[in-house]
Amino acid sequence: MPNSKAATLRAELVTHLGVTHAAADNALLVTLDRFHSESHEPAVARAGLTPTEYMRTALDTLRFKATLIFTALLADGRGADARLSWEMFIEEEIAVIERAREALPPTALLQDVHAMRRIGRSLGLRDEQTGELVPGIIHSIAAGYPYRGPCQQDLSLTDILALVTTEDLTHCLRHAALVAEGRSRDAAEALRRMQHGAH
Repeated sequence: MPNSKAATLRAELVTHLGVTHAAADNALLVTLDRFHSESHEPAVARAGLTPTEYMRTALDTLRFKATLIFTALLADGRGADARLSWEMFIEEEIAVIERAREALPPTALLQDVHAMRRIGRSLGLRDEQTGELVPGIIHSIAAGYPYRGPCQQDLSLTDILALVTTEDLTHCLRHAALVAEGRSRDAAEALRRMQHGAH
């Protein structure tokens, strides 16, 4: 991170949150370290991003800002304020996702409850299970939205959600169901197959 950007972030934390300089410095180091670790995860490479590209994008996301604020307040001994700030971020994130989903055209798969249930049944899932897993899948897609490829830069989150195919949802439901069952090894293998098939 450029020194000028780091200085700006520190100043904003001190000015807007009223935290100490020490808390701001600590929060910046901890948050950058967390995102730096994420940038080297295998999933990032499989998505076609270098650690540098991931970090460059991550620094401008709401999640980075929310994590930084939460960590700064926590370091300043203001646990209640930290939890409140994080809850507000989660609520805002959920609202953005809901608006994107509500804007989907009627023809989109993620608007067709019956079609989604049929896919779930083909995997041996009850309709209730499918209904519980789909929101998490949509949230995962939204979490990856800032890191979309160059050819998708002009697409909105609604556009991205509208692109989800039967094959996509089948793979995602299978993976989510394995995770829910605690079968992490099988889930990881399913994810590898899914990502390999995308290339």
